[in-house]
Amino acid sequence: MTLEHFDVPVSLIKRYGGWRDRHLVDAYVRYAQTVMTAYKGLVNYWLTFNEINILIHSPFVGGGLIFKEGDNKKQLMYQAAHHQLVASSLVTKIAHDIDSENQVGCMLAGGMHYPYSCRPEDYKETIDSDRKNYFFIDVQARGYYPNYAKKCLNVKRLSWKY
Repeated sequence: MTLEHFDVPVSLIKRYGGWRDRHLVDAYVRYAQTVMTAYKGLVNYWLTFNEINILIHSPFVGGGLIFKEGDNKKQLMYQAAHHQLVASSLVTKIAHDIDSENQVGCMLAGGMHYPYSCRPEDYKETIDSDRKNYFFIDVQARGYYPNYAKKCLNVKRLSWKY
């Protein structure tokens, strides 16, 4: 069962600005706990977010983000992504607390990129492009930001260096 598939409630978008606000973490955790408790023993396979990385490609669909003039779009997208990753982590723990048989997975939008040629520059560009999406799965599967994301993501500005 998928808990969120591009469906941030409009009331939360209007009140908090979507996933840009930390309040959505708490709201999502309450929601997930309610659903998982209701389906305890009936559903054991869960996805916290369908295609969690869609937030970077389509901010409104993936996170309910509406930008205003002067907003740092990249910063807001990656802040929202961080909130979703925190929420996913908390819900994964809750899922196991509710029912030890629960299994929680993750889903990524899109596929991998292929280099234009065998030139090292093209290959590096492909790896860098893939990592912008893969870090979502890496965080969910490992429970922490991988080193390549820490190196590429400027924490002060929340933007990729390359």
